[in-house]
Amino acid sequence: MLTRLTRSRSEDAAAFYESRTGVRTAALLNQRLQALVPDLQTRRLLGIGYPGPYLPSHAAYAVSARLQHPQTQNAFPHIAQDCMVDSGRLPFDDLSMEAIMVIHGMEFTRSAPDFLRSIWKVMTDDGVLILIVPNRSGCWAHTDATPFGHGTPFSTGQITRLLEQGLFRIEQHTGALMTPPALLSGLSGALPERLGKIARFPCAGVHIVLARKNIYAGLPLMEEKSRVAIPRQVAEPA
Repeated sequence: MLTRLTRSRSEDAAAFYESRTGVRTAALLNQRLQALVPDLQTRRLLGIGYPGPYLPSHAAYAVSARLQHPQTQNAFPHIAQDCMVDSGRLPFDDLSMEAIMVIHGMEFTRSAPDFLRSIWKVMTDDGVLILIVPNRSGCWAHTDATPFGHGTPFSTGQITRLLEQGLFRIEQHTGALMTPPALLSGLSGALPERLGKIARFPCAGVHIVLARKNIYAGLPLMEEKSRVAIPRQVAEPA
């Protein structure tokens, strides 16, 4: 059964993205995503959390997996499927998704390691994981006026360790939403975003991380002294 907190969170996210600030937030993040993953719409895509404003409208196949009240489902008609899931057990086939985007999801999981493990299982070996999570040192994590101000924010080190322990390798790690949310509705946001890149993560509102499976991380190299020598069989002369 969904709690009132879960229903409220989904409704708050929907209301935010209908506001002027929410529209500009989605526009800025979508610009960054398009630059980082230009072929996203050609992939079999799973979005987890509240991904609707960020899933491509012409994706080859897009699934939205979110914890929300059933009455708020089907809010994004361009998404092939819309369902509720348990973050620790994703109801999809192993190796079935070419790209997985998590936004407004990671910070609300009961166990981040279990969540990443379930993502690892349903992602293809050459797939891409896109994480958008609140930055612990950014101002967006310290105001409840946006969905990024709820749940548990993450530092750069925390995200790095979680992904490494979850057998992912980070390909790109950048920041976005340099403008405070209170100012974003009155500004275009483009100039602060460009200036904020110079300062990098400390002033970024969110982390944007692209990662792939590290499929060899769980295969330790065998030490030379532990190898078992296999005797060669030499054919005896007739």
